[in-house]
Amino acid sequence: MIRRALPLVTGAALTAALVLCLVAIVQSLQLHRLRPPGHRTEAVVLITDLREPSRETPWPRGEVRLFVSDSEAGTFTASLDHPPASLTTLWAGGTVAVAVLPGDPPQVAFWPVIPEARRRVTLIALALALGLAAVSGLADRLMRSR
Repeated sequence: MIRRALPLVTGAALTAALVLCLVAIVQSLQLHRLRPPGHRTEAVVLITDLREPSRETPWPRGEVRLFVSDSEAGTFTASLDHPPASLTTLWAGGTVAVAVLPGDPPQVAFWPVIPEARRRVTLIALALALGLAAVSGLADRLMRSR
């Protein structure tokens, strides 16, 4: 019974690995598009002001005030539009990853933390699928030789 199941497990794991490779490629291209210019640093969220949707604006709008302490750009506060929920999470008093481009005034943009975490999970699942395929393939070969 186990001898018959091992090739199926190997094939299923390799199919899952192929699908996960394609997903990782799409996520990598998406991350390349989402990453803003500048170097990554941490900022403290001072105030989040998210307004509910209204008749004029059918989507939530808002503003975030950040305190940024950067070695290249210095220490300053910046007001930015509230980021989409698919990019990063915010709460007053928390830290958030931002990209800072030095200048006068420095440009600040939110770093895509949530897509990076999704890509990391995809790569871990890919490694597990490849490991399962390798172990089941080796076990199949060992069972055949006996």
